Amino acid sequence: MADNASGQPGQRRGGMVDSSAQIESVLNNLVYALFAKSGHPGEVAMPREIGNLVIFDDPVAVDSIVKAPDLFRKNFSLISALGFSRFNTNDQDWAVRRTITQDRYLSAAKPAHKRTVAEIYRMGIAGCDASLADIQQALFAAAMDIFYKAFGLVPEIAPTAELLDRVREVLRRLQYYSWVTPTNAERTGAIHEARKVIGDFGSQLMADPRSAAEMDRFAEMARDIDGFSPIEEFVMNLFAGVETTVTTVLWVIDRLGANQQVQERIHAEILADKAETPFTDCIINETMRYFPPIPFLTREVGADMALDGRTLRAGQLVMVSIVGVHQNPAYWENPRTFDASRKEFMDDSFDRRAFIPFLTGPRMCGGARLGRLEIKEAVRAVVRRFAFSRADDVIRFDYALALRPASGLSVSVSRR
Repeated sequence: MADNASGQPGQRRGGMVDSSAQIESVLNNLVYALFAKSGHPGEVAMPREIGNLVIFDDPVAVDSIVKAPDLFRKNFSLISALGFSRFNTNDQDWAVRRTITQDRYLSAAKPAHKRTVAEIYRMGIAGCDASLADIQQALFAAAMDIFYKAFGLVPEIAPTAELLDRVREVLRRLQYYSWVTPTNAERTGAIHEARKVIGDFGSQLMADPRSAAEMDRFAEMARDIDGFSPIEEFVMNLFAGVETTVTTVLWVIDRLGANQQVQERIHAEILADKAETPFTDCIINETMRYFPPIPFLTREVGADMALDGRTLRAGQLVMVSIVGVHQNPAYWENPRTFDASRKEFMDDSFDRRAFIPFLTGPRMCGGARLGRLEIKEAVRAVVRRFAFSRADDVIRFDYALALRPASGLSVSVSRR
């Protein structure tokens, strides 16, 4: 096993398949380690490696990495057993895949669609009981509805949500096996489950004539890509868009529960229904700074080079710590503190290289505009209807590619 998810495979015990709890613990510890290494002033800087992976967390160096996709290539190792999409491919393969979905994302995020997005979240939250689990379920349903509508489709909410839960668990296991060498049984089982969930998603999509026609459109646009699967493309886009959006809203709820004064100020701002909402915008940005939906990335170095004072070799894997970028003390005041009225956001004085929740450069998240629109409208809908409180302020999370708050946190919900 890896020691605290250090990335160094340790000795396996008797060839036993690792439990879900063990996998969750190791991956969560990896992210805890990134948080522990971030936000320190230079004189007490922490080691910048995890296992064999060199960590890059300086905003200038990271900006160079993410803006040079030819030199720092995506390599998702075993995670690709779930399939290939615009999120884990490179070069012309990626460029073709991008054209399939990008226009749909941009269209869905147009100002003309703001009212539709707001109404979907308003209606979803209106039917909620005063429980965090029910609110989370409603948020996922609304996010799925908006994603499907972007492609002219209507989801079957319950079975789609169940399939997405399976996708998340498969991705968690596959990512774990990218860090900890799996047994043959583990590897075979994980790949089988990955292909099974894609097959089940495909059966659901192809049973609906509208969805089947959209999959045909995907396939036609990617006809020059050998082995292209429209189902894989759709599923990975769906997971990435829905999971990161809802995750951010859940963290906003968590932070509102920890600070009643901030919560009431934002509630008053939302009730005022003005065009400008600086406090709401600020807490959303601060949430994405402190809890980036995707806390880190890995990239494969394309050529021998030096970067940020370190020598890199072709084929070497490096880690980009979004957590570290967002907590770099040279760019943020008190970076390890969650500040719902952070000056850098209120004054719009932050360095754009130090705040990259959607990345930047040519591989920036294609759904960033839609994601921002959804997050804000979801927060507005939730805060209008519910109030939150926390018995403690201990931060715990649940990591599976995206960083959710841990289930079972002490967040109490009441109707307003």
